[in-house]
Amino acid sequence: MGTRGHKGVAAGVVLAVAVGLGALPQSAEAFRKVQPGQPAPEFFLRTAEGGEVALAAHRGKAVILSFLRQGQERSAKAAKALADVAVRFGDRVAVVGVVVNPDEGDAKAWAEGLGVTYPVALDKRQEVYGAYGVLVVPSTGVIDPEGVFVEEVGGYTAGFTDEVRRLVARALGEKVEEEPAGAEPAKPEARKLAERHLQKARLLAKRKMTEKALAAAREAVQADNTFGEAHELLGLWLLDASPDNADEAEAHLRKALEQNPRSTEAKVGLARVLGIRGQTDEAAALLEEAARLTPKPERIYYELGRIYEGAGQYEKAVGAYRKALERLLR
Repeated sequence: MGTRGHKGVAAGVVLAVAVGLGALPQSAEAFRKVQPGQPAPEFFLRTAEGGEVALAAHRGKAVILSFLRQGQERSAKAAKALADVAVRFGDRVAVVGVVVNPDEGDAKAWAEGLGVTYPVALDKRQEVYGAYGVLVVPSTGVIDPEGVFVEEVGGYTAGFTDEVRRLVARALGEKVEEEPAGAEPAKPEARKLAERHLQKARLLAKRKMTEKALAAAREAVQADNTFGEAHELLGLWLLDASPDNADEAEAHLRKALEQNPRSTEAKVGLARVLGIRGQTDEAAALLEEAARLTPKPERIYYELGRIYEGAGQYEKAVGAYRKALERLLR
């Protein structure tokens, strides 16, 4: 097949993948169809235990809605952490887990293995997943007692529990209680300041205020240069803003990988930098490594296809796009 033929096939496959993935960067926000201050989309789902759960049934309480992927370690950790948050606020809060891949294994057994008492629902057709516009899993949103969406927390990091707790407190109009003395090591003031800057950056990014979001993220890494999550997001946002930011983005992404060598997001970002510089083989190797670290690598193969296509390696691009599509359709 000639170059023109490969280009045509690549265009067709990439369109299919882009439709499936939404062709949107996942670094700026975890949900894309609901904004803070908007009514949260209603839902009614069956649970893994055979019961039912509906958002409307929890009106009058703050609701923590967490989208989870069975078989994923980060999702299991997030689910268990939310049980601790629920204990802190008692009957003023309700937690609902939503498994987005119930057909990829024994969802009931996975839910039971979490050891949580809150309902774990099965989003068999990914209708709720789609209604909220979820981009990364795990993703956790907080809804106030009136049914208004407060904010989200994308992914799972060391600060996950504290961040969700702060959002629940906001939803209830309260302050977060301090941890009991000796419960865990006190968080350094530099990290607390950095987390506040990063929380502000997330909100600005969600509102599409790119330059202000970048400025706030830079303040986060200046406050605490060991804050890997801030380095990672800043690097990804810089690349989303412009390929001209490749040098600055690389510095932050490498710093993020120093803190978390298994971060697939940082690896994908660094591969994008290498692709911009024409280092296609190095970028491909990094993406293949990242793909092995995640059970859902379709976005990674999609990015690999884009890098090959940009380098004029259309046959390899078609292969990568097809891998992405095959994974997406499983």
